[in-house]
Amino acid sequence: MMTNRNSRGEVCWGTGTTHGGRAHVVLRGATTGLCGTPVDTRYPDRPTARPVCPDCAIAYVAAVFPTEATAPDLRHEVRLRA
Repeated sequence: MMTNRNSRGEVCWGTGTTHGGRAHVVLRGATTGLCGTPVDTRYPDRPTARPVCPDCAIAYVAAVFPTEATAPDLRHEVRLRA
């Protein structure tokens, strides 16, 4: 499996007043999480008492592990046998 370069060093964790109960993934130097939520405080490690923002998690995984199309039209053939 091919992956992009390790982007873990380019991200940190943040919290904000909008979704204060969630930990957001934030790019270094950015003021919003990957989900677009503004963050007020940044941490080098994930705050363990807070759940991870699901939108940030999906955006991070999609960036680090991109999918590659196997067919030019992105359709899959399914055959059912009786």
